[in-house]
Amino acid sequence: MEELRGHHALWKIDDETVRIRFDSGRKVPTLFKALGAVEVPLAAVHEAEFDQGDRKRGWRLRLVLAPGLDPYAVPAASARDAHTPLLLTGPHDTELVAEYVADKVRALARYARETLAGELDPGEVARALVARPPVQARTAEGSVSFDGEKVRLLWDGWLASTAKEKEKSREYRLQEIESAVWHPQLDITEGYLRVVLRGVTLPEATSLENDFFTLASHGSKGAEETFLMAATLNAYIGRAPAAPALEGGDAPGSPEEVYGKIRELGRLHTEGLLTDEEFAAKKAELLDRL
Repeated sequence: MEELRGHHALWKIDDETVRIRFDSGRKVPTLFKALGAVEVPLAAVHEAEFDQGDRKRGWRLRLVLAPGLDPYAVPAASARDAHTPLLLTGPHDTELVAEYVADKVRALARYARETLAGELDPGEVARALVARPPVQARTAEGSVSFDGEKVRLLWDGWLASTAKEKEKSREYRLQEIESAVWHPQLDITEGYLRVVLRGVTLPEATSLENDFFTLASHGSKGAEETFLMAATLNAYIGRAPAAPALEGGDAPGSPEEVYGKIRELGRLHTEGLLTDEEFAAKKAELLDRL
């Protein structure tokens, strides 16, 4: 078994698995402390990217998983290096050891893909890299919780907008959710987690203050927690039975499901998130399915 110690984590590599155990010190990123430990089957590893760096910034080793297996690549692909348990960094004086381990991982992963790839369960791989429900994330606007079956957004923080304070909370069943999207804070803009429902499209101009599918984060407060929540939701969405789609597909859905979608669209229309024309078109499409 090979071992590699880096900043914030220890990697142990055997013939089939990379076992990652994170440190718990004060300087360890919140995401890593929340996870504690993860296991990555080598058959899921597409590449081990190694950058030897320099004396100042040290080396970087990142596992790149096969397409569709990395839950952290879905909510924010542009931020994956800064927010992923699959990245290990270390000091320059251990560069040769790290490069040797990277070569070893590539060789073991190649062999594992040839012999074990057919045994992989994509959902199981993704869920082994995220938090286990029940899980919660809190920001200055409120909180988001996931119990394995439903997601609850609660706006009770001191930075919640008047509209969200009045609404208080909303719940969405996992089967209703298409994906979770996460955006980091950029300059002075807020970061946020958004729950994307199947068949419900929001106008591009929707403000976060009136968007009841979002939980905003401000600065570093809650940013890593909401990112982990987004990755967790995307990992679990893959195993949830899909709700009937509103666009395309042949499944009409039960009358209760159709009327539920109409009520949701009506709420969006009342809040000004859908125009009269958009609401009428969606409602007619849904009624045609009865």
